[in-house]
Amino acid sequence: MNFFEFREKTKELPYFETKELRVILGADFSSTTLGNLKNWMNKGHLVMLRRGLYIFSEIKNGIDTMTLATKIYPPSYASLETALSFYGIIPEAVFTTTSVTTRKTKEFKNSAGNFSYQKIKKEAFGGFETKSQNGISFNLALPEKALVDFLYLNRNTLNGELVQFQSYRFNEDFKFNIDKLVSFAEAFQNKKVTELTNKFIKYYVAE
Repeated sequence: MNFFEFREKTKELPYFETKELRVILGADFSSTTLGNLKNWMNKGHLVMLRRGLYIFSEIKNGIDTMTLATKIYPPSYASLETALSFYGIIPEAVFTTTSVTTRKTKEFKNSAGNFSYQKIKKEAFGGFETKSQNGISFNLALPEKALVDFLYLNRNTLNGELVQFQSYRFNEDFKFNIDKLVSFAEAFQNKKVTELTNKFIKYYVAE
């Protein structure tokens, strides 16, 4: 089977896992199929996002890396600097796609980009929306959750002082929902996170 025949068989799939191929290809699946994947990668037809997970190059080139992050290491959602930058809460461009997960902290590097996953407690895993780009669904933190996740994962270096918050150049004009900030902070059941969130509200949100 050449690549164009393979693409016709998988035309409804923007990405796939190798464990699915036996079902997808049926009688066309053979011992050489997995070897073909490597050859098609070398020719630029496929990108391996992680072991066993591939995306077609023409699909990868048309979507944001944030869209891929949820698929690479589920359960997860894009958050922290990636989401804060997406919403315009911080001005910096972000070159590593940052997410949170309930699994162990992990990083992936592939030709699509760099992907970082930070572990949070299961009780605080939430506060995200499922969106879609080019037929691929992905999870993205709400603005308030991205901020609270950031405070939680940086709680040991943050002191709650205004000058330190200012060093991150948070957008003072962004309209946060106070109730959501408080609720997301409470889910962590962490005194330092609650204190930091209250300080942030005082500096940037409260009238």
